[in-house]
Amino acid sequence: LGSLVRVDDAAVHVGAVNTLVRTEGGYVGVNTDVYGFDRALLSEGIDLRGETVIILGAGGAARACAFLCAMKDAARTYVLNRSPDRAVSLAADVNAYAGRELCVGLSLDEWSSLEEGDVIAIQASSVGLHPDSERAIIEDPRFYSRIRFGFDLVYKPAVTRFMRMVSDAGGRSVNGLGMLLYQGVEAYSRWMGSEVSEEAVMMACRKLTEAVNG
Repeated sequence: LGSLVRVDDAAVHVGAVNTLVRTEGGYVGVNTDVYGFDRALLSEGIDLRGETVIILGAGGAARACAFLCAMKDAARTYVLNRSPDRAVSLAADVNAYAGRELCVGLSLDEWSSLEEGDVIAIQASSVGLHPDSERAIIEDPRFYSRIRFGFDLVYKPAVTRFMRMVSDAGGRSVNGLGMLLYQGVEAYSRWMGSEVSEEAVMMACRKLTEAVNG
């Protein structure tokens, strides 16, 4: 990071840079995961403002999702992880950024203590990733009855067990292909200094879907 002239706010708070943008003064560090996740949600008609969000996992992807919840002014965010210490640490970082008690870190098996229903759930762990595609991080169907919209950051397989369990319980679910696509679009736009048309985004989405399912 010492060779960068600036790091954007999202990358500072997430603690990771995944894109370098060349400027006249030098390279700027950006984390496009945050913006890609936001655009993927918005493309599905989901705005996190005022929502209750459950994030499963506490790694790098979960961190980007948790900070986006703060940036978008979610009402409440829960981070559930096998190792509760990591969830609690992430929640503390998010709360320091938000300036309020937005985020709560819990162990994975504490999901049943949550009273909230009608939530947005983000599956940000590697559980269910191909070839280990027949597992979900939580297997109890009662958990999924709480979920209105489920977003699995895994995109291969195209329909994960997590997604099936959300759908079987009456919720709507999508995979992480949109996030992958939009974080790439965000990087390209910054490199080229121009916006990518929605037509081009949809064409890229079709090709990515074919590649993942092929």
